[in-house]
Amino acid sequence: MSFKYINPGYAEFLDVAGGTTIADTVKSKTGVMFYQPTDKKGLVLAETPTELYGKFDVYIPKDRNDFSIKVAILETNGYALDGMGFAKRDNVMYFMRYYGGNSSGGKDAYLSEPERLNLKLEAINTFLFHIKTGVDGYVQIYANGLSVEKYDYDIKFGKSKTLVVYADSAYGAISNLILSDTEIDPKEQVVLLPVAATETTMAAGEDGEYIADTDGQTILQSIDTESLIRDYGADTVIKGIAVIGNPVCRTAEGLSNLTAIQSDGAAITEYGTKIAPHGTRGVVADGHALSLKISDITGYKFGWKAGAS
Repeated sequence: MSFKYINPGYAEFLDVAGGTTIADTVKSKTGVMFYQPTDKKGLVLAETPTELYGKFDVYIPKDRNDFSIKVAILETNGYALDGMGFAKRDNVMYFMRYYGGNSSGGKDAYLSEPERLNLKLEAINTFLFHIKTGVDGYVQIYANGLSVEKYDYDIKFGKSKTLVVYADSAYGAISNLILSDTEIDPKEQVVLLPVAATETTMAAGEDGEYIADTDGQTILQSIDTESLIRDYGADTVIKGIAVIGNPVCRTAEGLSNLTAIQSDGAAITEYGTKIAPHGTRGVVADGHALSLKISDITGYKFGWKAGAS
């Protein structure tokens, strides 16, 4: 198994309803962030990973507004977690370690001394973690590039496919979220790619929308690599791609599936399939791993294929 989940900060990208997306260019590098207050919900994976890596941003206010975050695998018993968390309670902040039905808080930091955990108040903080399974397993957590917690434990993910992504308050909204079963570089971040051109077999509608009425119709977009090279450099490596449909809806039951596709100029590869919401506009997204320099992505196109259920 290999999975790569990429989310700039949209609650709609999760496999659970009830989350909220917030547009904010000060508290999020991507311009959006979300909170999702349903406990023990988040993503449904295709397979159970053997390791879990994660990275996300959180803006921490200096006032005493409370919030709690959990990113962890939910064991098949439905209650035990294996992963990490962060909590801000009254005047204290601390990281949580979840392991085999147990949980423990690490060292804490008062709002008056955030440096104890390498945190910054009134600023965006980046958390990175690694959960290793097995008898030599551990929970390792980094804050803004510095290791702040490590707990050794015999961790077993079992056969669970539920990855909890929980944030109970707008005060601790998450953005720039990357999850994977392979290592995440500390410098890796989510970037919204500029579109250079669109090609489609769908009909063009009003307001830039595209309408599919036949099984197999596609929409593909190429990337403005010149703009990316100016901003990030030609040798910067793209580690994953998330294809986003926003907004999207279906008006009948026939065409309900959207399959993420990628063209390298010679062949089209299909990835995950999502179900378009019926009647009400929503958002669909699918991500996959990729390893290409920006200078090598010229000629690639990314998009969707409509299909019958």
